[in-house]
Amino acid sequence: MKKLAVTFLAITAFVTLSTAQDIFEGDTVKNYKLDEITIKSPKELPLVREIPGSISLISERQLESTETNSLSDISSTVPNLFMLDYGSKLQTSVFIRGVGSRLGTPSVGLYVDNVPYFEKASFAFDFFDIERIEVFRGPQGTLYGRNTMGGIINVFSKSPLVYDETNISATAGNYGNYNVNINHYNKIGKNLGYSISGNYLNHNGYFTNEFSGKPADKQYSAGGRGRLIWKLSDKLSLENIASFEISKQFGFPYALRNDSTKQTESVNYDQESYYVRDLFSNGFVVKYENDAFEFISTTSYQYYDGLMSVDQDFTSKKIYFFEIGDKQNMLSQELVLKSLSDSKYKWLFGTFGFYQTMDQETNGNIYAQKIKQEILSDFKISGIAFYHQSTFDDFLIKNLSVTAGVRLDIEKDALDYTFNQAVGEAPFSNLASENYSENFIQFIPKGAIRYSLNKSSNIYTSVSKGYKSGGFNTNTSIVLEEDRSFDAEQSWNYELGFKSSFIDNRLFVDAAVFYIDWKDQQIDVPVPGGRGNMKVNAGESVNKGVELFIKGLIAENLEATFGYGYTHAIFTDYVVSETLNYNENFIPYIPKSSINAGLNKTFIFSNGILDKIDANVNYKGVGEHYWSLDNSIYEDYYGLLDAKLSFVSGKFQFDVWAKNILNTSYYSYYFEISALKNTYAQKGNPATFGANLKINL
Repeated sequence: MKKLAVTFLAITAFVTLSTAQDIFEGDTVKNYKLDEITIKSPKELPLVREIPGSISLISERQLESTETNSLSDISSTVPNLFMLDYGSKLQTSVFIRGVGSRLGTPSVGLYVDNVPYFEKASFAFDFFDIERIEVFRGPQGTLYGRNTMGGIINVFSKSPLVYDETNISATAGNYGNYNVNINHYNKIGKNLGYSISGNYLNHNGYFTNEFSGKPADKQYSAGGRGRLIWKLSDKLSLENIASFEISKQFGFPYALRNDSTKQTESVNYDQESYYVRDLFSNGFVVKYENDAFEFISTTSYQYYDGLMSVDQDFTSKKIYFFEIGDKQNMLSQELVLKSLSDSKYKWLFGTFGFYQTMDQETNGNIYAQKIKQEILSDFKISGIAFYHQSTFDDFLIKNLSVTAGVRLDIEKDALDYTFNQAVGEAPFSNLASENYSENFIQFIPKGAIRYSLNKSSNIYTSVSKGYKSGGFNTNTSIVLEEDRSFDAEQSWNYELGFKSSFIDNRLFVDAAVFYIDWKDQQIDVPVPGGRGNMKVNAGESVNKGVELFIKGLIAENLEATFGYGYTHAIFTDYVVSETLNYNENFIPYIPKSSINAGLNKTFIFSNGILDKIDANVNYKGVGEHYWSLDNSIYEDYYGLLDAKLSFVSGKFQFDVWAKNILNTSYYSYYFEISALKNTYAQKGNPATFGANLKINL
């Protein structure tokens, strides 16, 4: 696959050279330019080149041309961003620069239309009606607080004050992939607009459960979004965005693996497994602005109700079966006040508060011992934060900008834990009823310096603190009381970067190097002698690496992108016992490198049936990464080649697309069950292809 990457880049270079002559006419350069890169995040400066940090923007056009339908589809398209594929919406683990968490509370934040998504069980939702995605790499705790040690992802849907149309789209592909989407945007005058969108998805699955003969990963989902924007005046606006999704996935495509041969058996387990989830989010936003400042109030609510029924031994034998139900209610309120004037001093003040309840009920069967278990875990988490950021332009000398910020984060976590067990026909007896509570208080500072070399180029350096609160383990196999909780983790991130536009804004380059000093990292390890996993704190770790993103307009309607990320993430002080330590071992689940290269060409027709043809080819490479702490189990480098061809005629658009065209074989997930001494793996998705039809009314 490395040869494929080289081939792809060679083709890109050839196309570049062969079309470069189109840029020049004699000694005159044609006026082909990239659009100025701007962001929508209300807490940042509007221009990417003015922000002293690493940012990636995925536009609506890119989302469409790369057939991006979920958050997991952007894995490796952004330098040093990687997501594990569990084959279930229960967990969507995101790693940025090697910072992330496999299970439990995320270390990378997610906001959708300004609504915070606190739990990974809500991260996996179907994309429709999406305008753009913004990825901020590095700790964002000063402005965003908890769960943003690795960075933050902002997802924005389309505004009815910008779009005024109705469109219907349908997709059909192999493996029973069907999708129907309807969007209606209505702009009523200049000050009022609303939108209504609906989506239905069906997928018959890639893998078959040999025991039942049924698909091991069949799924379907239905969702909708409603948005209302009302500008009461030129200064005051109200907005409400509500969305929901119901989904069901049948089974998990996990198979026994032979670690010596790196081969898996067929998916083969005897008890039907599934995951169902209802998800609802609502955000109410009030904005007021004048010439001097902008005030934003965001009130958000999120609810999800999920149930996982799983044959937890994933074999044809009847060993374990568990049902785990989760219900979350989360309410948050954020107030932001920031300056808008052209003054050389820019400021921002904010406060954020939240209250979250999460009720978890686990019912399990351990058949050999005729044991039934019932675990009730009721979490109550609340917090409040106050933050400020100041930016001084032309500080001491011209073109030098200095940014400083700080956040006071206060959080309280509480757990009511009940463990009941029955043996044989005996009634349940209580084995444990405990109440746990922990308070976390943290100052999260940030500092950055940016120097403008000219109007289109600057260099910057930044120092920022990352922080993630501790928590509690609820696994019933835990014996030691000290393993019931884990401590907070924190990091210091040092970054040096360069951003510039060249050749009269036809080429954009973004490069950065970073160093992360990470303490008390929360990692997932198997429960000794038991089932499942628990979180523990590893002493110290160091992540360091580089990032490069290049975007160029090679010729009229011909655009090329290239992204590369390298992360060297190791434990520097992780001693388990006198005879076991993982010092100098690579941290699991973190690819050493990520590569993304793409070409997009649009052919315009002035006469005939077609208005244009849009062609896109994209290559993603995922570097070697380890599955185990001792680094004995790992995944080799692999690359995926995708392509899409779109034909546009008037109000109609017809697409043909393919993903993993070369049917590259790889594993997307690996784990072990220590009690059974078994290891398991999930294969990556095979080659898929399909067609879309879209109608704009």
